[in-house]
Formats: sequence, C-alpha cells, structure tokens
Amino acid sequence: MYKLTGELPRRISAAAPRRVVRALQRGWTGLRAVPTEAIVWIAGLLAMASADPTAPPLIDLCVFDALGAAFCPGCGLGHAIAWLARGEVVASFQAHPLGIPAVAVLLHHVVRLTRRT
Repeated sequence: MYKLTGELPRRISAAAPRRVVRALQRGWTGLRAVPTEAIVWIAGLLAMASADPTAPPLIDLCVFDALGAAFCPGCGLGHAIAWLARGEVVASFQAHPLGIPAVAVLLHHVVRLTRRT
C-alpha cells in the first residue's frame, strides 16, 4: 500500500502517464476539488427524494398560494422528485409535469460542474 505523503512510489517509472503521476502526488486533494454548488444541488435532490410524497406539508412556503392564486408553477415539484426517486414515473408526472426534466437538468449540471475541476 502506498502512503499519501506526496512522494511517488518507486514502482512508477518516468514513462508512466502524467495523469497517474499527478493523481498520486495530489493524494486525496482531488476530493476537495468538488465544487460546493454541486454538493448543494445533490444535497437538495437527496432531501427532496427522501421526503414522503403522501404526507401533508409541514410548512407552506408558496407565495402564490398565500396570495390566493389558482395556479403555482412550482407547487408539486418536490412531490414529483420524491415519486421519481421511488420509481413511480406516472405519479411523478401527475404531481408535476416538469419534475422529470428538472431532475435531468440538475443532474446534467452537477456532472458538468464536477468535470470542470
């Protein structure tokens, strides 16, 4: 087992690919390079996915509902993500039609953020 001391192991020759050499020199610092924004998006998706979609909301933060509007473009999006995490695609679409595209866009964004580093 190699120690992550910043020194290269003796087995790696000078002909080794530069990426491998740099990765061994860095050690675990590559993990610190994950952008905070990607971590926040993943945490938000996991929080919405772990919510119970059948439970009544504890706090209603909808501004449109507070103003008495009949339609809100965001209501049901959290339920749609929770249903999608459980594999219920039809229930997810019924809760909010843009739930599936929203998850796809956010996951694509997280992948692009992590590839930039």
